[in-house]
Parts: sequence; C-alpha cells; structure tokens
Amino acid sequence: MQRLARGVGFLLLLLWPRLQASAQDSWTEEQQGVLTAMERLSAATAPGGSGAESYSSVLSDHFSRWTTGSTTINSKQVWVEGVKEWFDDGWRVTDRDQSVLEILVSGEFAFTRRIVEETYLGPDGDTTVSRAGLAETWIRVDGTWLLFRVNVDVLNSP
Repeated sequence: MQRLARGVGFLLLLLWPRLQASAQDSWTEEQQGVLTAMERLSAATAPGGSGAESYSSVLSDHFSRWTTGSTTINSKQVWVEGVKEWFDDGWRVTDRDQSVLEILVSGEFAFTRRIVEETYLGPDGDTTVSRAGLAETWIRVDGTWLLFRVNVDVLNSP
C-alpha cells in the first residue's frame, strides 16, 4: 500500500501529450518544444518505456518537486531514485490525459499550468487513477527544455 501511495504521488508529475482541452487553439514553435519535453518525460514510465535514466535526462540538475500542503520538497536525486524504485517494482502509467491551460515562454524559461489525470497499473494487475493540477517552470539548457520546478496540487477525480 505504501508503494502504491508513493507511486501515485510521484507519478502525478508525469503526463502524456494527449491534449483533451487547452486554453489556446494553437502553440508556437517554442511552446511545441515544451510539449515535446513533456512527452519525453512521460514516455519513460509508459509500458515499454525506458525508465528512470531517460526520465532523469528531462530534469534540470536543480529540479525540485513539491506537493501543495506537504512539508517535503524532493530534489532530483531523491525523485529519480523513487521513479527507479517504482519502475523496478513493475508499475507503469497506462493512460494519461491532460489539459494544458497555459505555456508562457519568457527567454530561457517556460511556465506551464495544466491538469493531468493518469491511470497506473501495478505489478499485480491493480490499477489506480489520480488527478492533479501542475504549475511548472521549465528551463532551456543548450536548446533543450528541462523541468526545473513543479508544484503539484492533488485534485478530486471528476
């Protein structure tokens, strides 16, 4: 049960770029670059995904994650260790839906707001669904978008 809770918590960060709704009708080339980075992050934990190392490559060296109301702020190292453990335990994300509300690019930073719903499949065939609001900061390093900060607000499923 603890593994399930941990898995649900950290996977709220992940998403698949299947846009269900958005606040805008089209995306600029810079915004598309951020969406592509989101896709790379998500693909790592899908069935057949490449796992924690690939996931880690989309995170800034100074990455941090915070869930609203928690007193814990996870660093990149701690977060990636959790992803690796979750992946090694046999968990995968089988379905992702998101609504990207905003992508604001300002120089080498991008600020995103989105709602993500994910379905997780455990090693024993059990499934769970989670839904969260994400406020993220991405940073462009050598032309590549990396996730710098994410604040997660767990939402009730509709």
